Amino acid sequence: MKIANIVTSNSLEVDDNINIVESIDDAIEGLPTLVTSYKWVTENYDDYDVYDKKLNDKLYWTFAKTERRDIFFDDVDDFINIANKELVANIDYIFVDPILLKLSVIKKIIKKLYSLSNKVSFKYMDMIYVYGDGLIFGIDLNLLNFIGINVERVENKIKKNSNVFLENDEIFIEYKSNMERLNDSVKYIPYLYSINNE
Repeated sequence: MKIANIVTSNSLEVDDNINIVESIDDAIEGLPTLVTSYKWVTENYDDYDVYDKKLNDKLYWTFAKTERRDIFFDDVDDFINIANKELVANIDYIFVDPILLKLSVIKKIIKKLYSLSNKVSFKYMDMIYVYGDGLIFGIDLNLLNFIGINVERVENKIKKNSNVFLENDEIFIEYKSNMERLNDSVKYIPYLYSINNE
């Protein structure tokens, strides 16, 4: 799964999910792209602000390592953070609160959970996160237990109705760098797994 492009002629060590290319023509279309060359910007853009590193919605720039080494590394790191945040920007998170939500709303949520296509679920401590169709539902097993719902039964139903059910800590190793850049929001793991294994 590639989440962004970096166009550079300099050597650069980044995560495997960043597409490193030497020419913008080799960049994967539609992904956020960082061009590391002040010379390229001056040759291709008449109207740019040297302090604004965003050329358009998907295109960013910075100095090459040979032009401004100090700025290069900071901007590459900032860009990778931007790319990770953009990756999850259109994902809606819904916390299923059985205490505060009305019964009619909970019934709608359950119906929606059953209708999701390609469900990927992830159990982390006392939470289960279910991803599908651009939505992540967070289910707190402690809250369910508190109001007298059989937690084991709920978990088994989610397992049975999920295409994939993740529940061990090894999954963190695979998405460690993404998690660090997403403020350790483990709720995104089923989504990251889904796009990585589509």
